[in-house]
Amino acid sequence: MSSMWKINPQPFIKNNRPLIFAHRGDSALIPENTMHAFKDAYQLDIDCIETDVHMTKDQNFVLFHDPNLERTTDGKGSVADYTLSELKNLDAGYNFQPQGSNDFPFRAKGLKIHSLEEILPLFPKVRFNIDIKSENPLAPEILAQELKELGVEDRVCVGSFHQKQIQRFRKYSKIATSAGPKEVLRFLLKFYLWRKRVSKLIESKKKPISYHDTINNQKMVFGQALPYYSLQIPLQKSIIKIVTPQFIEFAHLVGIAIHVWTINEAMVMKKLLQWNVDGIFTDKPRVLIKVWEQLQNTSEL
Repeated sequence: MSSMWKINPQPFIKNNRPLIFAHRGDSALIPENTMHAFKDAYQLDIDCIETDVHMTKDQNFVLFHDPNLERTTDGKGSVADYTLSELKNLDAGYNFQPQGSNDFPFRAKGLKIHSLEEILPLFPKVRFNIDIKSENPLAPEILAQELKELGVEDRVCVGSFHQKQIQRFRKYSKIATSAGPKEVLRFLLKFYLWRKRVSKLIESKKKPISYHDTINNQKMVFGQALPYYSLQIPLQKSIIKIVTPQFIEFAHLVGIAIHVWTINEAMVMKKLLQWNVDGIFTDKPRVLIKVWEQLQNTSEL
């Protein structure tokens, strides 16, 4: 079965290898969502930087994961209650501790919270996966307009854990999106209902499947073309396994890429790549790059 990174013509999905997503930058070593973390990941030759956006009090988008400031900065309270200029006065490296250390080596080193429009133009050769964290109903329209003005539409994918936000975003933009949580659940249910029939269909294929074939299959299974290009999902939820070789085969048969988060163990990375996954989110991009190169050299794919 062909991978979506090989046959999907959508510019964000198609690549010369499964997408290597640097989760909030090189975040195992450097404070997440900072310029330093993004630069370090960029220099590693990753494919995509994953980040999150919250909307400020003055309707700017900042690259920041949490709704509140305490975990990573020396600030307090909600991101949405601050203006961009106020947020820039905070220390974004204040609470970062390297694994196994009791020190705070990035305090007072000038690490800042940055706006979306500051960062995207600085990294023109890399994709960005943007998660809408803001629940402000105006955020999707404003984000769509900003991404259009920045001219980055072909190298961005937008997702959200808020189903209404991703549906709103699609009304204002043709940028690639991942499935929202309700769409992921529906997709899983379709897999459980169709997997036996799909297995027979996979076995009956005597030639490589084309992307046109996958869209026809998508319409057959779902009754329509899907509004998203990928599922960005964990390997499992509690004790329930989500991502399996059969699930990936099913997704590929209906033209959907599978991107798995957040994987930091080399053996799990290797397993997923051998299962033909389309992308992996990791806090440790160096490890993932090394695993991919080793598999290429040993022809284990």
